[in-house]
Amino acid sequence: MPYLNSEVFYRTLPAEACDLVTLPPRAMAAAVEAGELDGGPLPVAEIFRLGDMVRQVADLGVTARGRAQSVLIFSDRPVRELDGRDISVTADTATSIQLIRVLAADRWGISPRYVGPDAPASAQLLIGDDAIRRRESGDYAHVIDLGHEWHDLTGLPFVFALWVVHADVSSDAAGQFETALWNAYCDGRQMVKEIAADRATAYFSPKEASDYIRHFTYIIGDSERRGMEEFNKRLEKLPEWRPAVVEPVAGPSRT
Repeated sequence: MPYLNSEVFYRTLPAEACDLVTLPPRAMAAAVEAGELDGGPLPVAEIFRLGDMVRQVADLGVTARGRAQSVLIFSDRPVRELDGRDISVTADTATSIQLIRVLAADRWGISPRYVGPDAPASAQLLIGDDAIRRRESGDYAHVIDLGHEWHDLTGLPFVFALWVVHADVSSDAAGQFETALWNAYCDGRQMVKEIAADRATAYFSPKEASDYIRHFTYIIGDSERRGMEEFNKRLEKLPEWRPAVVEPVAGPSRT
C-alpha cells in the first residue's frame, strides 16, 4: 500500500519475507481475489465480501479513532446539501465509498449519486496522499473527514484496512510472514520521524507527516473489532453495491 499511513509496515520488512508489489486498496483486493497476490492490508469492506477466502494475520491494520485526515469529501456546499447530487469517487477506494453510503443513510440523511473520478460532480472523494494534497490546497469550502463523521455517529474507531492472507496460503508460510510483519511494524513505529522526513513534501512538513502517522492506530484490539462489526452491520442493511472492479494487475515489485 503506497500511502504514508502504511509506511510503518514496510520500512524494515525483510526482502526475503515476501515479494512486494504496489497497489491501491481496490486493486489489491481484486488481485487477492484473482489469486495474483497472497495477501496484504486489504480494505475492510472487501474483506467482508471475500469472507472465508482470506484470513487475518498479525492483528495489524490501519485504524483511525476520529479524524482520518486523508479520507475526505471535498465540496463547495455542506454535505447535507448533496442529496441527489453527484459525488465523484477515486478509482482507488473500496471501503471509503461504502463508508460514504453508510454515513449518507445513517448520519446525513441524503441519497447522492456516485460517479467515476473524471466525471463532473458537486463533490469529490479522495483518499491517501492525493487527499492530503487537495486538503492543503484550500480549493474547497467544505472538507468532510469520513473518520470524524463515523466516530461522531458511533463513538467507535474505523478500520480502513486489515492485514490478511489468502486462505490457500499454508499455515507455515503465513506464520513466518506474520512474524516478519510484526517485527517490521514494531521497528517502523520507532522510525516515524525518519519516515516523516523522507516523505515530507512542499505541502506536508516533517512534523505534520509525523503527527499524521502517529494519529493512526495499527494494532487491532477490541474497540477496533467492535468498529468493524458495527460497520458491517450497517453496511448489510443497504442494497448491495460496489463500483466496477478494476483490473487486478500488480504494480512494480520492490527492488
